[in-house]
Amino acid sequence: MKIRIKLLAHYQQYLPPGCTSSYEAEVPQDARVEDVLAQLPVPPEESVVLVNGRTPPPGQVLQEGDVLCLFPAIGGG
Repeated sequence: MKIRIKLLAHYQQYLPPGCTSSYEAEVPQDARVEDVLAQLPVPPEESVVLVNGRTPPPGQVLQEGDVLCLFPAIGGG
């Protein structure tokens, strides 16, 4: 099935050549968010992860057409 992966801020350096902020990816039918994150070259422990604009619960299975968005968490104080 196909999902869209969107990388923001300095994560855009990990996009495939020719992509500006997102790309379509083929993933297995039962792919979980964690499965896809493990295949990406971004540090998931330092990332904010959203699926269709919402924080996914642990173990969420992706659906056809979902948008998986990642951007770096920014510390402040």
